[in-house]
Amino acid sequence: MLRSNEEAYILGLWCADGYHRTSSFGLSNINLALIKRFRKYLLSVMPKERLRLRVYIPLRCHGEVPTDLKEMCDKISYLKVRKAAHIAYQIYVNSRPMLRNFRELRKNSGKLSETKIIPYLAGRFDGDGSVGKDFRRDMRIVYSNSEEAENDKNLLAKIRNYKTKIYYYKNAKTYCLYVSRYDTKNFFREISLFSSILKSLCPVETVSVV
Repeated sequence: MLRSNEEAYILGLWCADGYHRTSSFGLSNINLALIKRFRKYLLSVMPKERLRLRVYIPLRCHGEVPTDLKEMCDKISYLKVRKAAHIAYQIYVNSRPMLRNFRELRKNSGKLSETKIIPYLAGRFDGDGSVGKDFRRDMRIVYSNSEEAENDKNLLAKIRNYKTKIYYYKNAKTYCLYVSRYDTKNFFREISLFSSILKSLCPVETVSVV
C-alpha cells in the first residue's frame, strides 16, 4: 500500500528508470535532480549509510562531475564508460524487502486509488516522458511493454476519461502512450503538481487534484 503521493511518484519514477538486481533497489538517470529526489525518499525509510551511489563518466566527458556528490552519499563509485554521451548516476540500496515491496506495487499498479494515479503518472513522465515545445502536443510516455502502457491508459480513463492512444514503434521496440492534444493542457497541469521535469521546464498554474 502506498503511504503518500510522494511514494506514488517514486513508484512511477522507478517503473520508468528503476535499477533492480537480486537484492538492490534504486534509480538510474542522467538527471541529477531526479536522483536527489529519489535519494530523499530513500532517506525517509532508511539511514544514509545504507545508500550507494555510482557515477558513470564518459571517456569523452561532456560536462563536469558535480562537486557536492559526497554530501549525498558516503559510498560513491566512479566508473569510466566508453559508449555514453552524458554523465549518469545510479543511486541504490541493498534491500530485498524494499525491492519485493515495489515489485508488488508495480504488479498491482492498475489498482491504484484515484488520489495516487496522478503522482504515479508524474513519476512515469519524469522517467520516460516528453512533450512538444509548445507544451500542448506530443505529450507521451514511453514503455518497454504493452501491458504497462495499457495499464496506464486505463488509469487515465479511470480518473478523467482522458483521450489517449498507444503506438508501437517497431524499430525502437517501444510502446508510446500519447495524450490527445485536446487533453494535454489539463494533464500537463495535473502532473505538474508533482513532476520535477515540468516544473523546471515551464512553471504553470496548478490545479487541485480531485
